[in-house]
Amino acid sequence: MKKTLFIVTASLLMAGCMKETNDTLWLPVPYGKIPYEVLSATEQDSLRQHMPIYEGVTPPNIVGDYLASPMTLLYASDRYEGTFYDLHWRIEKQNERNLASYREWQRTAAGDGKEAHVIGSEDKFTAYTIEQTVDESRGWSCEQVTVISGTKTADGIEGYSYAIVMRNKQDENGVIIEPDSYRVFTDGDGISSPVTNLKRL
Repeated sequence: MKKTLFIVTASLLMAGCMKETNDTLWLPVPYGKIPYEVLSATEQDSLRQHMPIYEGVTPPNIVGDYLASPMTLLYASDRYEGTFYDLHWRIEKQNERNLASYREWQRTAAGDGKEAHVIGSEDKFTAYTIEQTVDESRGWSCEQVTVISGTKTADGIEGYSYAIVMRNKQDENGVIIEPDSYRVFTDGDGISSPVTNLKRL
């Protein structure tokens, strides 16, 4: 039976919900690639079967608010099946070193800003972040990587792809995905459109 879920609920399909702690880890200097300390070569090759991962030190400026709708699951290594609520996401403060602040939310569930690195060239980019999350009330903690890729156009982010990779976890009640599992999503209509009427959270 298929279920419709928040991507950011206690099942932790993605990062970004309101939690007791939600801390971004120190990210290695990217040098135009996702460092192997963040995702191994094998993990990156696995993701590339389902989404692009761009490289380079001259990515486009992707600052803005966007909406991924309908948020569509492309692949789940743990064979999860489901449908998902729309995802709002924001990039701000992208600087000359291509560090930026990343935030995402669904309906009323919003997350703190996270440091992200943006890599790529011309109009193609990949952004990534790695974070630790703890929810003592539900008995779990984890470390996970978020990866977003796409092509910046005047109409939004074409070919929008979103992935989460679970690094490790402590999970007393079995509510989050297993370590080394990953899920890849896309915007079902092919483009994550800019949004101009969102409340600034």
